[in-house]
Amino acid sequence: MRTIPFYYDYACPWAYLGSCRVERYFADLDVTIDFRPVRLRELVEPPAGEEKPAKRPKLGPRKAADYRASLLHWAELCGGEISPAARDFMRSDTSLALRAALVAKDEGRFAAFHHPMYRARWAEPHDPSDPVLIHGLLARAGLDADAALARAESAELVGRLDADTKEAIERGVFGVPTIFVGDDMFWGNDRFELVRHFLMK
Repeated sequence: MRTIPFYYDYACPWAYLGSCRVERYFADLDVTIDFRPVRLRELVEPPAGEEKPAKRPKLGPRKAADYRASLLHWAELCGGEISPAARDFMRSDTSLALRAALVAKDEGRFAAFHHPMYRARWAEPHDPSDPVLIHGLLARAGLDADAALARAESAELVGRLDADTKEAIERGVFGVPTIFVGDDMFWGNDRFELVRHFLMK
């Protein structure tokens, strides 16, 4: 069985929708999806000759309407749900949630935490930086929530997420979701067909 990485951040709705379907989409190819949390804000690279990432330009009304419609269309296709209120938490820090996902992964409870965490961020929605929210999700995933949250807040896990994000940048990742097939990189929920093509080669 082949393992392919799936880089994600709870901050990204497209990675949420990709996460809803990635295992199902590739199930017939006998691959394992290795979910790898990274900090999206650090992945975004600055324009050439500048030190800081450029601010995202505001969309015009027609393009903004199309963006919202596309997100909802993809959500219907993927079996996800996007709440209009999810935009209230666009500036929230997802680092603690990402580190909690690493803890859940180490304990063999990743899926039980990961999918409810994504729903809590985009479908319900809640502030993904809230330790109370994360504690509850860890408990519902079958973990010792006190111990798991303490570990997620530890220097060990801060360093691990830092290292994983740096490794992704060194590999060329600049956004999520990103999948690799060997050295070939595919960014975006809409690139799964290309991933399938290269897996079948």
